[in-house]
This record gives sequence, structure tokens and C-alpha cells, in this order.
Amino acid sequence: MALRVLFLMLSAFPASCLAVAAPISPDAVPLLAFKSACADPAAALVSWTEASDPCSDRWRGITCRKPSPPTSPSPSSSPPRVRRVVLEGLRLGGDAGAVAALAGLPMLSFLSLKNNSFTGSLGDVDFSTLAPHLKLLYLSGNGFSGRFPESVLRLRHLRRLDLSGNRLTGTIPPEIGHRLPSLLTLHLARNSLVGPLPASLGAMSRLAKLNVSGNHLQGRIPKRLAAVFPASSFAGNPELCGAPLRRRCNGQHHMVYGGGGGGGGADTSHEPKRGRTRSNDRWMVAMIMAAVGAAVASLVAAALCGVLWLKDKKPERPRASSRTSSMAREETVRFDGCCVEFDVCTLMRGAAEMLGKGATATTYRVAMGGDDVIVDDAGVVEEGKAGEVVVVKRMRRREGATREDERRKRELAREMGTWRHANVVSLRAFYASADELLLVFDYVPNGSLHSLLHENRGPARVPLEWQTRLKLAQDAAQGLAYLHGVSGGKLAHRHLTSSNILVDAGGNTRVSDFALLQLLVPAPAADEAAQKQDVNAFGVVLLEILTGRSPEDGNVDLALWARTVVREEWTSEVFDVELLPSRGGAEDEMVALLHVALLCVADDPGERPRMAVVAKMIEDIRDRGSKRSRYSASPSQVGHSYESSPSISEDTTRSTNASSS
Repeated sequence: MALRVLFLMLSAFPASCLAVAAPISPDAVPLLAFKSACADPAAALVSWTEASDPCSDRWRGITCRKPSPPTSPSPSSSPPRVRRVVLEGLRLGGDAGAVAALAGLPMLSFLSLKNNSFTGSLGDVDFSTLAPHLKLLYLSGNGFSGRFPESVLRLRHLRRLDLSGNRLTGTIPPEIGHRLPSLLTLHLARNSLVGPLPASLGAMSRLAKLNVSGNHLQGRIPKRLAAVFPASSFAGNPELCGAPLRRRCNGQHHMVYGGGGGGGGADTSHEPKRGRTRSNDRWMVAMIMAAVGAAVASLVAAALCGVLWLKDKKPERPRASSRTSSMAREETVRFDGCCVEFDVCTLMRGAAEMLGKGATATTYRVAMGGDDVIVDDAGVVEEGKAGEVVVVKRMRRREGATREDERRKRELAREMGTWRHANVVSLRAFYASADELLLVFDYVPNGSLHSLLHENRGPARVPLEWQTRLKLAQDAAQGLAYLHGVSGGKLAHRHLTSSNILVDAGGNTRVSDFALLQLLVPAPAADEAAQKQDVNAFGVVLLEILTGRSPEDGNVDLALWARTVVREEWTSEVFDVELLPSRGGAEDEMVALLHVALLCVADDPGERPRMAVVAKMIEDIRDRGSKRSRYSASPSQVGHSYESSPSISEDTTRSTNASSS
């Protein structure tokens, strides 16, 4: 593995470059080695180039800082060093060798690669080179396999460790509590770990959060852990027993796990010399239990006969009570990427801010948790985090809902939780009861397409240039096309506007609120006409992008106005005045997108194209524009992208403190 990482680091630069000059930054080599070992289908690391510097040129996800005076006698002459690498949910892939490349960053204090697609054995990665500074390590939501990485136990300053949502096997190291005494949070949920919970975990006096749910752990929960952590920390392990779980430890659990070597957390009070006596006791207990069981079975059979006889004599209960009983059942469902601690109590304790009320739901911004504190090497508290931020939609209640409505609603919510696309706002969890339906979505920080296009118009506004608008249109089209396809043609948005097309930190648009109206009133039948209505609504969004006009301004029908202007050959009057600087080289693209918009808003729904076709047409327009700009753009225009637009700020270095794997 070490030779492979060295090869990756050397291959990150051409041989001629290595011979002529050293890298701009000492940390550029391992970062470029990581990039070369990664699969990056979304081009998330496009800003990482050999000709730039990771610190001064703001590589995505990289945060740097100059060494503190104790580390360097002359800090003014020392270049900044990479302190944080935060690349979350960017669809990056590759094996563990890519992660091993990042071990060449000696000053790294925060590493997060959660919610990507990395695979391979973490046991092959030597994290020990990061021991002097690494405090936060988040690798959740990937496909890492193998045993618990031994080298992690050498990270003596580690405060937070999240390996949940992977494929780790084997046991939790018995000495983990003694080797990582500074640990504040430990998340190992949703793996395939086996064996007992180490007793050394109980010695970690600073441990504030623990989650080992969804594994195959066995034996009694150590008393200290049982006294501190809730049942949700241990749920989903059928062979775990004892408080705070309701599963009692019987004699067999004591025998199997109490005397096993290395079984931290088990009861070791049994002595081998008493084995034969306990064996005889077990036979006696078994005989007594068999006799009692036979007697109980007879009583149950008699009682059942009596109940059946009485049932024939009593009138049948009305169906309404059965429906009420079914609808009263509460459930919390978490999907891939949700924080493992999520439950309705955690949600209700979070700091909430109401964002608005709509026809289907009231929307809140909720910060859950919020107890993370990051301390640097000098003991100074850095910028804190308010906890994992999510958006919660509290759905409107529908009077007279039937049992079948409730079943369809929950089925649809489960289906929505499986939808994953870079241009769709993901549903991470939901809570359902007879009175409530709470949907937990990703929080998208940079507002909506509507606010980008229409807010703060005037002399002080920074215009949204053409290439940015075209990219936003393509993203939204791809997201809506995916939703139409993944739902099998039976679902639609039904209320698509530029206000529910959101913009994330990477400058990508993401469609939100898809199918919420159908969630409110579940409909069993497919409705192709509703998807055609979505196409019409998307055409209006394209007209907003092109004209800068809002459908909410005055009583003007935007589609009718655009058709009239084009019919009277005033096409140039359609486009937003903010696009004047772009018209010289891009007017052909604007006209092409205008024709796509007019196709979408055709009066006859049968003439409107499917969203998959619309997305392809916009992709072709953008591809033609890229080829044109490659040959004709001036040096000042080349490379001007969304990320360079001051209308949106990108902050990918902030990470949620709770596990969201």
C-alpha cells in the first residue's frame, strides 16, 4: 500500500514538472495523488490543478492555515498548510488507496469524506502519520470494508470518529477506550461488526455520543454505557442484552459471553470449576421449564377456545376502530445519509426557524445537536457548529383520511426516500403517526433560483451571467427528468416554480417538493397529464431565466407574452437586460433555449416534449456553447464559471457534527 501511494503521488505530476520545479505547496502532491486515484463523475475536484495552489487558489473543500509559532520559528516565511479536507456527498469514488494518499498531509486536523462511494479495506490505510494533529475523522456513508482499522487507535488526539454506514467486519478492538481517551463521539452504526462491546468503552469519561446500532454485536451492555446512553445507541443488535434495552440477559448469555477471552463488557464472574454444577442446574431448569410450558400451553388453548366461543356470541366491532388502531401506529424511518441519532424527540429539541407556509406543508429549518466544539492545537476554540441542519416539512392534516390513504402515504414516503440524484433535494427520514407526518430533507443553503433571478434588482446588483443561467437550467432539467423517470411516470411535481428549485453550495440547482401534493392526497392511478403540466411549468422557469421577469409581477402571462414577442419578430426584446454583455457571443444559445421554453409551454399538452428530451436539448445547447467559447472566447472570458460569480458564496468546509451517513 505504501509503494502504491508513493506511485500515485509521483504520477500526479508529469516527469518534466518534477524535474523543473517543486510543487507550489508542500501539500499539493498528496492532494493531487488523491485526485488521480479518485473517480470523480461530477467533476467536483475540477479546481484542483497542478498549476494552482491548494491554499491561495481556494481548492474545493480545502482549508489552510499558517503554522503556529511553536511549530515554526519564522511563521512569516512558512507557507500555509492544509488543515481541513471536507469533501462530503460529492459522488467521489475509488479504493482505500486514495484515502491513504491523504495521510501525506502532516498538519491535517479535520478529514471528512462521508457520503461518497469509496471502497476497500481501511485496514490497509496507515492513519498514524496524522496522529500529531488529527481530531475529526468522518468516513461514514461509503463502502469501506475489512476489520476496524488498527492505525486509527494511534490517533491519540482524536475527538470524533464516524465510520458508520460502511461494511466493516470483525470486532471492536477491546482496547479502544484506553487508546483513544480523548474521544467525544464514536459512531459505528450500520456495519457488520460482531462480538461484545468492549468494557474499555466504559472508561472513556469524555465520551458524549455513542452509536453502535445496526450491527451484529453480542452479550451484555457494560453498566457504565447502559447508564449513560439511550437504547437507540444499541438498537438493531439482536444478541445484545441488558439495560437500556428491554431484552434481558438470560443464563445462556452469561455462559457464552461471560467467560470468553477478550470479551470486554461481559460478565466474567463465572469460574471454570463451577461449570459441571451449572450444567446440572441447567438440565434441572430445562425440565422444570418444559413442565411449566406444557401447563401454560394447555391454559392458552383453553383460553383461545373460550375467546372464539365468545366472539361468535358478540357482534362484530365496527371497522372504524380497526382503522384508528392502524393509523395510530407511530414509526420513524431513516434512509441512507440520515444522521443515525434521528428520532422525533431529537428533532423537537433542535433549534427551529419557520421558513414558510405552503399549500401542503409548513417548512422549518432545524439545527439538531449542536454540542460540537473544535479546539485547535493551542487549546483555542475554533468556529463552532450549531449541529446538523435539516429542513423539516410538517405536512397538512387531511380530514377524513382512510386506512388505505395512510398506507399509500407511508408507501410513497418510503419510495421518496430512495430517490438519489445530484439535482434533487433528498428525503433523509420521516416520522409518521395518526396526527403527524414530518419529512426531513437536506438543507440547501444558498436560497432558490427565484431569489437569484429576481431579488435586489438595481444598480448595485451583480448580474447573473449567461453561462451560469444555462448551467442552472440544465441542472434543474436533469433533476426533474430523473424524478419523472424514477417514479415510473406515475408521479409529478404539480407545483413547480423557480422558488422550489434550490441552489446548493456547489452552485448546482436541486429540485425540491416533488410529489408533495400526491403525498398529501395519495392517488393510486398514474397521471401522465400531470407530468406534462410539469413540463409547462418548467418552460415558465426557462422564460424567467431568459427574460429576468417573474410570473408574479403584474397580471402578464409570461408564456403568452413571450410567444407574442417572438411572433412579431422582436425576439431580441425578450432577453433580460442583464444579459446584454453576453449577447455578442451567446445570442444563438439564448434563442435556442427560448425555442425549448416555447415548446414546453405549448397550449396542446401533446406537443410538449418529455422532460428527458428537454434535458437533452439543453445539454446540446450547452455543449455547442462550450465548443464555441473554446475557439472564440477572449482570455478574460475563458474559465468564467458559476463558482467565480460573487452572487453565491461557496462554503464546503463546514461539516455537520452528527453522523449523517
